[in-house]
Amino acid sequence: MSERRLTLGEVWHYRGIERRAFSWCFFALTIGYLAFFLSGGPERRSDWHNLIPLGIFAASLVLVHGVFLAARFQGDPGLVIPIVFLGGLGLLAQFRMGLFTPEDPWRLSQFAYPIGILTMLAITILFKHERYQWLRQARWIGALGALALVGGLIVTGSRFRGAVYASGNMTPTELIKVLVVVFLAGHLSSLQAGKSKRGKGSPPEFAALLPAIFFYGILFALLLWQRDLGMVVILGGLVVVMLVATTRRWRYVFGALLFGAGAGVGAYHLLLHSQQRFRVWLDPFVDPTGASWQLLQGLSGMFSGGLWGAGFGEGNPERIPIAASDFIYAVIGEELGYAGCFLVVVLFLGFFRRAFRVATLTANPYGALLTLGLATVIMLQTFLNIGGVTKTVPLTGIPLPFISHGGTSLVTMFICLGLILAVADGIPPQLKTPKQAKTTKRRHKWLNLTQRRRERIWGIQTAPSKLAPS
Repeated sequence: MSERRLTLGEVWHYRGIERRAFSWCFFALTIGYLAFFLSGGPERRSDWHNLIPLGIFAASLVLVHGVFLAARFQGDPGLVIPIVFLGGLGLLAQFRMGLFTPEDPWRLSQFAYPIGILTMLAITILFKHERYQWLRQARWIGALGALALVGGLIVTGSRFRGAVYASGNMTPTELIKVLVVVFLAGHLSSLQAGKSKRGKGSPPEFAALLPAIFFYGILFALLLWQRDLGMVVILGGLVVVMLVATTRRWRYVFGALLFGAGAGVGAYHLLLHSQQRFRVWLDPFVDPTGASWQLLQGLSGMFSGGLWGAGFGEGNPERIPIAASDFIYAVIGEELGYAGCFLVVVLFLGFFRRAFRVATLTANPYGALLTLGLATVIMLQTFLNIGGVTKTVPLTGIPLPFISHGGTSLVTMFICLGLILAVADGIPPQLKTPKQAKTTKRRHKWLNLTQRRRERIWGIQTAPSKLAPS
């Protein structure tokens, strides 16, 4: 029997927190724009074209909320709220870096955010009502598509700063993150379903994993040939998380650590690019005017920002190479201080908590694995970017999700979010409005207080109230 869907009125009340959060987000972004205009700087700040990013953001808020209401979307509102804040901060940071220019209004990167929002909404509507299970049947298409993307880029792409790009500096291989998750979720959910038939002639676990091992071997070889070490780390961590979640066997973690250590040693000795990044990580002053220049400038900018930062528009992010993409976190640290960096981390943690909660509450095994894989990809990419900028891990050239400048990466992250939202739509929502929840909480508190007073006055242990939480 299918679950009862919310009425339009129930959806309106249920998504009330979303409206309030969107309003606060737009208010905060407007304050940031005003601070930038008042800080002095480029002469073109008086041009009305500079309000276009703010208008795009406002339109995206209205569109997202309107589509969710019209489609009676019942997914967790807490999923999209942190992403909206992060996306707005990314638009503001890109505007501050001068990437929105009226002189070149048709530059594709300026349309990355609205394209990402539209793609997210389209995927959410297309795959909700458990229609995401269609992807399970296409898992091998996803695997072959991932191999074709990497192989095609190797053949037709051009190398720049150690990475391989397609024409227009695009990185279509970002899409393989989604394709690999689709493949792994489909393959491992079939393996999970076969566990109950283990005694009826089904193949052993290792034999069932051989197709995935073969696919991963070819994919890793192509990625290492391309020198995309960041993608190797993300996909390696992804398969370990999904294997442990499916089999409940931690031996895969130890095997992955041994394999990762061996692969790291091999990459260090075989790839000059890897040696350089590893040495810069261990000692940033080994080449302060060359390979270490970007990392040192990023750390210097964050240190100069202090607790509250130099002020939005008051820093010097132009001193950091590729600041709008790989080192946008350093720009945030310089101009918004450690407080701004902490806010970004909290927003990411809030999203990860909600996304993994969706994976836990989803009754469909394929939907649970799909959500787990997509959330893991975003989490690993976030860790590699922030860890690289702060010298916690070696630099990998990975952009910061939803914030960094980079059209393909940004759209890919929104595709991941759209699929997670589609899975979340199948979880029965809490129908209590915030006012009802607050009233219930106060009543529980009053009942517990009354019970404690009775025990203190009469010295009698009373039974706990049925209405009060234990």
